[in-house]
Amino acid sequence: MNGTAQTAAQAATQTAADPKIRWLKAIVIGLGVIFLGLATLLIVLIMTGGPKRTAATAPAQPHPVAVEDLTLSLPKNSRVTDVLSSGSRIVVRVRLADGTERLYALDGDSLRPLGSLTLQVER
Repeated sequence: MNGTAQTAAQAATQTAADPKIRWLKAIVIGLGVIFLGLATLLIVLIMTGGPKRTAATAPAQPHPVAVEDLTLSLPKNSRVTDVLSSGSRIVVRVRLADGTERLYALDGDSLRPLGSLTLQVER
């Protein structure tokens, strides 16, 4: 009788766990099918070299560019300490011989000077 009671308890537990196991099996099988499909797709793409890309337009032809020599005159015994760019502006930071600093603003497209700003420390 003891063996019969254990068998009945095991059967009840197994019956209660069956719906959970069925859902788990379905999820595992579904994920396995998705994994195999993606692996097959990856192998096919690698073997064929991927999707073919065609140029929608003809490549751009190089156009002549006018080269121009520009000069930014700096005071004697000064040195460039930094060059910064932001958008279409270029800022050149220069340390002058007396220790003050001057910022030169240039247009990034034409490299023409826009102005300068001298930074002096009060003494």
